[in-house]
Amino acid sequence: MTQPLFKQTRNRNILVLIIIGAASLLIRLLMDYNFDRSALLYVGIPFLIAIALLFIERPEPVQNWRRRYVNIIILSLVIMLGSSIILFEGFVCVVMFMPIYFFIILIMFLFDAVRRYRNSKSHGKNYVQILPVLILVSAFEGVIPELSFEREYEVERSKIISADVNEIKHKLTQPIELDKSRHWILAIFPMPYDIDAETLVAGDIHTINFRYHRWFVTNTHEGSMKLEISQVEDDYIRTRFVEDTSYISNYLILHGTEIHIVPINNEQTEITLRIKYHRFLDPVWYFGPLQEYVVGKSAEFLLDEVITP
Repeated sequence: MTQPLFKQTRNRNILVLIIIGAASLLIRLLMDYNFDRSALLYVGIPFLIAIALLFIERPEPVQNWRRRYVNIIILSLVIMLGSSIILFEGFVCVVMFMPIYFFIILIMFLFDAVRRYRNSKSHGKNYVQILPVLILVSAFEGVIPELSFEREYEVERSKIISADVNEIKHKLTQPIELDKSRHWILAIFPMPYDIDAETLVAGDIHTINFRYHRWFVTNTHEGSMKLEISQVEDDYIRTRFVEDTSYISNYLILHGTEIHIVPINNEQTEITLRIKYHRFLDPVWYFGPLQEYVVGKSAEFLLDEVITP
């Protein structure tokens, strides 16, 4: 009895290693052909992995659905981490990928469970079969421009503070303290380690340097952003990013910012920060709201810790 169980476990482990290798190869091909920002990577790869795992983890008479689902989740986590190590992916990519990855796994598991249940009860038409077709079709979002959705975004946040315009502009020329408490989702992303931004004159270029340790202490990426002060008025400041080699440039293009400073009375001023960016990653239903949320939290952080006196 022990020997067949050992053989079954060994065969399953071999299949998992094969899936890790195949997934890594497919992802590498998508990267080489510039499809790594499309839904082929973020929907198509999890879809194929889910099919493979449903084949490996077949339901048994003594196995309930919870146990099978837990086994599939564990195997899918092993596959994701294994392929990430092979491809030298960083922890930020892994964390951002996990929700959509496990969502596709869950959807396919539910599809398989419903399909098996309906097949055991009747021989009528099973419309649930259309679900994997829809997922497969959605995996081609972003492959060509015609299969893409809106990519230009604009996030705006406002705040009323007790300071006048001169105080606010003076604050913007002061050294920026980087050791600040941040929202949990911002804490996932590395902060810049050096910011050269102590002037507020139109035409000046500010440099923001990033160091990203993909594996926490090693696999390091160095990069920077160059921010031009495009326009400075009494109540308006506009900037634009002229260069970006930071890790953030893999996910989106930051176009620039606008700061509107509107005095309310002698003691209070309303500051409005607007950030414009271009979304790279697909699908839009996942990365659209996710990036908008992260950029929105970044705008709030900048208002609270950088712009506000």
